[in-house]
Amino acid sequence: MERKQKVDSRGKQVGMFVLKTIIYFAILMALIYLYEYSGLNSVHFIYNEF
Repeated sequence: MERKQKVDSRGKQVGMFVLKTIIYFAILMALIYLYEYSGLNSVHFIYNEF
């Protein structure tokens, strides 16, 4: 039996790393946006009107 080893070029490895980094960054930004949009931090101080 012949065993074929998958050999990725260095450029392909760098490209996959960059692609994964961009995807994870986009997911993180989407989660931060949704958290800010939900308005959890927009509670007014109780004595703000005085």
